[in-house]
Amino acid sequence: MKNIGKTLFTVAIACTLAAAVSTTYAGNRDRSGQSAAGQLLINPWAASNGWGSAGLANIQGIEAMYSNVAGLSFVDKTQLGFSHSIYFAGTGIGINSLGIGHNLGNDRGVLGLTVMMMNFGDIEMTSEDQPDGGLGTFSPSIMNLGLSYAKSFSLAIKAGATVRLINEGSYNTNATGFALDAGIQYITGRQEQFKLAVAIKNIGMPISYSGDGLDIRGTVENGKFVQTLSNRSESYELPANLSLGVTYDFLIGSISGQSEVENATDAIHRLTLAGTFVSNAYSNDQYLLGIEYSWKEMFQLRGGYSIESDMWDKETITTLYSGPSLGASFLIPMSKKTDTKIAVDYAYRFTVKWGGCHHIGARIIL
Repeated sequence: MKNIGKTLFTVAIACTLAAAVSTTYAGNRDRSGQSAAGQLLINPWAASNGWGSAGLANIQGIEAMYSNVAGLSFVDKTQLGFSHSIYFAGTGIGINSLGIGHNLGNDRGVLGLTVMMMNFGDIEMTSEDQPDGGLGTFSPSIMNLGLSYAKSFSLAIKAGATVRLINEGSYNTNATGFALDAGIQYITGRQEQFKLAVAIKNIGMPISYSGDGLDIRGTVENGKFVQTLSNRSESYELPANLSLGVTYDFLIGSISGQSEVENATDAIHRLTLAGTFVSNAYSNDQYLLGIEYSWKEMFQLRGGYSIESDMWDKETITTLYSGPSLGASFLIPMSKKTDTKIAVDYAYRFTVKWGGCHHIGARIIL
């Protein structure tokens, strides 16, 4: 009864938060593309992309620094990870991500650092006088650097926060800003099989662009000389959103040989159902559904589906994702004496145009 009461209480709080924040940040397709730093909405990690980021409530390790930083608290010692994404195959866009999480010991929490960089290749430079190019090439740069901290306050409650530095620009224009993420995970059930989560992302001050690229050459009214005139950039809000997620594990067979499975790490077979609602400030709200099968936490197979309004109407669609996603992970034990593992992850997300998104990653779990 005590666990049921805690669960109902947590559900009530989560639903209240979601209702309150969604009123403020309700998805608005009319504002799509009007925010800055849209890359903050791109999940660069391979494993969590396998089920379309639906596992908000049970994500663990360094990948949690993107979707729900509370999951970083599950790092026992140290985790290292790298992921490369072929973003919309055929466009030439690539994403590289690097993350590290380290447990500070003595119940002092986990500190994490993550870096995401986007590469657009070489783009032909043009001008008003030479619209066909011939001026050389340039490569835009987009980089996010996040510093995270997460802590387990009890066996049931995990929480964390991330401060993120945002930088983007080209050879003559630049913008810099900061964003704050925060998240909570709640775990309950006799087998720790039921999980809830609330996460809020990309909260920060508006950012604007500056640099020589905004300057123009012209003649002041009634003037006689050509001068360089400075043109100010408009300020843009960050793409804030709030997510509410839930997962449930079906556990079959105990690795330890006990009559009842203790938790997911003790299960021979684990089947997890996941659902997440994302309320976006500058794009449509999303409903994410996912399923994950795990065998002894050594092989994992995932599938997901993302739903948002107008996604089936070709005239009004505002997303390039078509909905489905697939992925798998292999976790290879490196020693019988320790829990050290190497994980290899792959995910594919289907898209309306281009050749889909491929995500390939590797993690070292110490």
